[in-house]
Amino acid sequence: MDILIIDDFFAASAVKKDVEKFVRSIEIADSAEDALIKVGNNKFDLVLLSISSKAFDGCELIQQVKSICPEIKIVTMTDRNSRELELKIRKQGVLFYMITPFNKKVLEDIVDYISKSKEKLQIERLQKFHDEWARL
Repeated sequence: MDILIIDDFFAASAVKKDVEKFVRSIEIADSAEDALIKVGNNKFDLVLLSISSKAFDGCELIQQVKSICPEIKIVTMTDRNSRELELKIRKQGVLFYMITPFNKKVLEDIVDYISKSKEKLQIERLQKFHDEWARL
């Protein structure tokens, strides 16, 4: 699984440390511009996005990331929780809304869930290909 963490460098480095043993690769983007370039140039399975960053508007960035890669899974992280913010974020189709600080185990479970979903989809596609090829 390939993950992009969009947050300031120090916070992203801490999150990276929590999940790096569970994934194939992790990249960090600490600006909206860098994040959009990386999403455009790479195939990420998951984006971990801080929506409370002072460097960029996380709510707007969700829309921009999804416009480049509509199927990408996004998990948001915030330390400024409110019901209004949560509703706004959830309407944008994020997979999970996390309030920081969060339990490392929750993040591991999310990564594991997405990884297993990806594997299942790949197996289904392979089986479909095999079935179609067998009919020829």
